[in-house]
Order: sequence, then structure tokens, then C-alpha cells
Amino acid sequence: MLDPKHLYWLSEIVDLGSFSHAAQKLNVTQPTLSRAVQVIESQVGSRVLERERYGVRPIGIGLRLSEAGRNIAAFRVDAENAVDLWRGGLHREVRIGVGPMLAASFMGGFFSCILKEKTKYAMRVVSATASWLIDQLNEGNLEIVLAPEQINHFQDDLVQHKIFEDQLAIFAGPGNNIGKSGETVEPSELQGQEWIAIGALSGIFGSSKEIFANIGLKGITAKISFTGDILMAAEILQRTKTLCIMPQKLGQLSPILKNTHLVRVSMELPRRDIVIWCRRNDQFRPEIQYFHNRLQTYLAAEIPDFP
Repeated sequence: MLDPKHLYWLSEIVDLGSFSHAAQKLNVTQPTLSRAVQVIESQVGSRVLERERYGVRPIGIGLRLSEAGRNIAAFRVDAENAVDLWRGGLHREVRIGVGPMLAASFMGGFFSCILKEKTKYAMRVVSATASWLIDQLNEGNLEIVLAPEQINHFQDDLVQHKIFEDQLAIFAGPGNNIGKSGETVEPSELQGQEWIAIGALSGIFGSSKEIFANIGLKGITAKISFTGDILMAAEILQRTKTLCIMPQKLGQLSPILKNTHLVRVSMELPRRDIVIWCRRNDQFRPEIQYFHNRLQTYLAAEIPDFP
């Protein structure tokens, strides 16, 4: 029977590409690692590593076994984290996914408030595209996801609870005077502008092309599209005269977009309401109820004119 410790060591050798580096990290000798690999090879009846000029690489079954070793390492880390939480008086860790626009708006302030409280839960926060986060929720790798309501996925086992209403809007940086006066801008004035796109592959219904058509613009293409990040797009808006479509309320709440201004148009753009997603069977778990209630309390207390 393969020793889980040997598989874990094998994964470290493969990931670091070197017996010496793995030995240093694991605090064991190189001969010890060599013997462990020999034991694995004798048990499976095949070589698992091949030496190269600058290190080693997995061959044959070695790749699969190193993947198993990584899983063992992950379980080990989870167990150590559980012990650390218990020693720290925390009941459990809640894994939370946050979309990029939310991460760039008020979530930092919310988690700052959580740090000041005597909560029973630790929190691990991941920021990524909405579609990826929903996939992770479906796979059981997250308990909570904050993302737009309209996600292009089949969600039979998930439920959502609305946090606030929002809709898409057009934003311009300080170098672009269009719409700066607050007056309504006609589509003809937007036709010759340059555009960038945020969340182009996020999984949200409505491509940039569809939104441009909704505004009445033809032949418009976003020159650069960003997925999973808002910082680069925000800097571009600050430095250029480009326009960008993003959720209105989140854009206005984001500190990194404070110098941008809203470009008002006569037609209404699609809704982008923000919700908490969780698995249907988990929605009444105390840690999820705590997070939901605490977030609503924070928004009502800390954000001016929040509905």
C-alpha cells in the first residue's frame, strides 16, 4: 500500500523540480527522499521521475501520483487550519467568493468591520469572475458567493438572496468631458468614443455588443476587455478618454473609480442586481445566516443613502 507521506513528498519534488529543494522545504535529507521514491517505484512497478539537466520531472504514473500527493497536502493543510481555528476559539472557516467589482467597492470596508467583532467564524475570501465563483460554489469549494443575479449557468441546486438593486451605466474618466455636466447624452455623441470592457467573460447575461446595440450604437468594439480584474481598467479610465460600462452603484462606491463620472443616457441599461448565492441545502446554516445579516446591517449603516 502506498504511503501517503511518500506521495506528499513526491508532489513536493515534482512541484519544486528538485530533490534538494524539496528536502530543504520538508526538512529531510535527500537520501531519505530518494529512498521514498524508490519505494513508490517498487510498489507500482514503474519509474515515476526522470532526471533532467536542471532537475527532475514526472513520467508515466508519476504525474498522477504527484497529483494525489497534492490532494494529501491540501487535506493536511485543512486539518492544520481546523486545529488553529479551534485553538483560536473559532467554530469554523467560511469560504466566500466575491466578484471583482464588489471587491473593488465596499467589501474591504465590510471585512474591516468584521475584524473588529467577536465573530465565531474565520473567513477565507476569494475574488474572481462570477462564473468561476459559481462553479466553485457548485463544486462545494465555497459556501457563499456575492455576484450579480444574472449568471449564465444552470442553478437548480443554488438559491440567491438579493442584497441590493443595481443596473449598468456608462462611466468616463476625468480626461473625458462627455456627460460631465450631468446632462443626458445622446447616442450620437457616444458613437465616436473609444471603449474598454469589464467582465466580458464573467458569465453575466448580455455581451458588450448587445449593450451597445441597446444604447443605439453600431459598429462599436471594446479595444481592451478585462475579466477578473478592475484595477487595470480603472487606471485606463484615469489616464485616457475611454468609456466603460459597469454596474452603476458599484462603480460609484468604488474608491479606485472616485475620479470617474457617470454618463447619463436617455435609455435604460440592463439590471445588474447583486445577490448572495449559496447552496439550497446550506441557506439556513448559522454561519451563512450570520454573514447575510451582518452584510445587510453594514450596508444600511455605512453607505449613505443606501436603499
